[in-house]
Amino acid sequence: MADDLKTFFEEQLIPERHADEYTRALGIQCATGVLLIQVAKADSQQDDIERAMVVAILQETFDLLDETVEDILQLADGATAKDVSQLIKLVNDHYGYNDKEKLIEYLWMVAFADGRLDRYEEQFIVKVAELLNISEADFNHAKVRAEENTL
Repeated sequence: MADDLKTFFEEQLIPERHADEYTRALGIQCATGVLLIQVAKADSQQDDIERAMVVAILQETFDLLDETVEDILQLADGATAKDVSQLIKLVNDHYGYNDKEKLIEYLWMVAFADGRLDRYEEQFIVKVAELLNISEADFNHAKVRAEENTL
């Protein structure tokens, strides 16, 4: 799966390789979907409500068709820790700070979706934020915004 995810991301979704707005947007959508599913799995209990939050974020934020969301979720469901590491590197290499900060907010929204914040979910988000070089202030703002929008 690691090679599939990396190949898919590199060949289809890297913004510099594509001039059209749709393809650039699809890249951040895919990255978001993979990371959202990973935070939902962090506590070893992917609740239906968390998955519903992932779907809602992908559909509402990105205005995606159900089929596109399902494709992203299938890709995300098969992702491993190695895939996530490669994906974070690709996100760091190819996306701006604001998009990375928005990813952190979405991760918090999934973590808060079931009404309880698990320590493993929080640890995952902290690690991703560190790897994406998100400042502590922006990290905290993203958490507050997500909590206000979720609970």
